[in-house]
Amino acid sequence: MKTFRPFLLIILLACTFFPSYAINNSESYITVSLDGTGNFSSIQEAINSIKNNQEKRTVIFIKNGLYDTEKILIPEDKTNITFRGESRDKTIISYHIYDCKGGFNNKCPAEDAAKWTGQAIRTSASITIQGDGFQAENITFQNTAGAVGQALAIFITSDKNVFYNCAFLSYQDTMLLGKDQTRSYFKNCLILGRTDYIYGSGIGFFDSCEIRSYGGGWITAPSTPKKQNYGFVFYKCKLTFANNSPRPKDDNQLISLGRPWHNYPKVAWIKCEMGEKINPVGWPTLWHMEYAPTSKDLHLYEYKNTGVSSDISQRATWAGLRELMPDEAKLYSIKNVLKGNDNWIAKLQKR
Repeated sequence: MKTFRPFLLIILLACTFFPSYAINNSESYITVSLDGTGNFSSIQEAINSIKNNQEKRTVIFIKNGLYDTEKILIPEDKTNITFRGESRDKTIISYHIYDCKGGFNNKCPAEDAAKWTGQAIRTSASITIQGDGFQAENITFQNTAGAVGQALAIFITSDKNVFYNCAFLSYQDTMLLGKDQTRSYFKNCLILGRTDYIYGSGIGFFDSCEIRSYGGGWITAPSTPKKQNYGFVFYKCKLTFANNSPRPKDDNQLISLGRPWHNYPKVAWIKCEMGEKINPVGWPTLWHMEYAPTSKDLHLYEYKNTGVSSDISQRATWAGLRELMPDEAKLYSIKNVLKGNDNWIAKLQKR
């Protein structure tokens, strides 16, 4: 029995730490814990320990804790990495850098921005993801700078990303999908912000997520390339309103579905529940894009949404803003949106 018990203990620990996944010989595991009981106490050190350009997936299990002392970077050559948190509300990756005039290379607080170099400080993001095949589960990503300007929680330039049951929290520019044609899938996630807080040129499919807004701003700021068929697709999501904003005057203002940023924005809201305090115009702001109202290359679509703000009769009368037809709505499946040129489809784990 003495030779059996350690093996049994390993199996029991694996079932405890990785309840959604069976032991898989094609994966390797690293544990990060602030209390010193893991392989590392630093998430960045765990990332750096992984061999470059691996096809084999590496799971970094992150124990509960507030990880707020490092600005995290997953470089391009760190591929197929999974972050798996112990619990979404208690496994928190957090930082507080924001864009400013002055500071250290226009980042504040200057003394903290000066700690980081290269791609890690390219934006204010608490975590920057450049390596393809990234996955995350049961993690909160946040930027705590508040109502001070651009303060990203996450910046993504990688392709084929999957997020399950994650939270993304900030105020302005929470999430940047920052590279054309790259694909990210979000399932049962929470995204919180006020100003352009889901933005960029990448492709994002938001499946059954909560989109929670402080008042007075815009949910999306898409900059979709003209030849890219899809931008942001929200499917069966719930649009909610957040009181107790970092700026108290936000609490009594409406939130808009978005404003165009660059190129030919594409956003589709499909079978979503649209709660109160959504601006009935939806897209009330041109933001220096004078061609936005007349170009049919902007695809700002809605289809079978419900809730008090789902009536599109008062939406902006732009040429590219309309209700989808049923046959058109079928094109907005996960398969079509995410397949790209390589027919990649997110490998969804049944649970």
